Formats: sequence, structure tokens, C-alpha cells
Amino acid sequence: MSSWSWWDELEDKLEQQLEAFLRSHPEQSARLREELLSEAAQLRRTLLELAAEIKQWQERTQRAQAAGAHDLAKRAQDHLDGLMQQGRGHWQRLEAIGQELQQRPAQAQPRPAASPSDNLDAAWARFETEQALEELRRRQGL
Repeated sequence: MSSWSWWDELEDKLEQQLEAFLRSHPEQSARLREELLSEAAQLRRTLLELAAEIKQWQERTQRAQAAGAHDLAKRAQDHLDGLMQQGRGHWQRLEAIGQELQQRPAQAQPRPAASPSDNLDAAWARFETEQALEELRRRQGL
């Protein structure tokens, strides 16, 4: 038996135990879903900030190249490449969250009514996250 199949078996066993636990504790399943939605909202905000920074560094790289400052342009391009890599990592995580949420559909329990103290920013973040996840689902044809 190779070490990879041993690892795969362990991973499958742990996943089965988690699923059994969540089936017997629906409140934990709802909590996990909320945590995933919260993480997705944070990732979306981070991606929006990163997109603005990428645009800024693209402009800087172009200005340095146009001015003939090749060393500075190279350094700016290297920094830009790092930002783009960060963005790809965040997108991959956001897609993974979307897939995990599809595997763990929301329970048929009614959501509590929003209280007056419910934070508008949190509600907006949930809305944006749900919109982003819907967009991911459309892209994946689900």
C-alpha cells in the first residue's frame, strides 16, 4: 500500500466522521456554513482591495517602462506578479468555499429575523458573498 492511498483513506475517513457529526448536530453545520460565508465575504473584500492595488502597479510598471527606467520597471513587474499570484490564491480559496457550500446546502431551518442591532455591513457582506458564490456557480454551470 502506497503512502498516498493510506493518506487518501485517512482523509476519506475523517470526511465521513465530519459528515456524520454535522448530520447529528445541525447547529454545527449551520455554524460552519456561516463561517464559510464570512470567510468568503472577507476574501471578496480582500480581492477588491488587491484588484485596486494591481491596477496601480500596472500603471506604475507602464510608466517606468515608458520612461526607460527598466530596472524600476522590472522591480515593479516582479511586485505585480506577486500580487497577481496572491489574487489567484484568493480566487482558488473562494472557489473551494463555493464548492464546499454547494456540498453542504443550507438547512431548511428558518433564519432568525434581523434585529435592529444587526450590522448593515455584515448584512451587505453576506449579500455580496452570496452574489459572488452565485456567479461562481453560473461559471461552473451548476
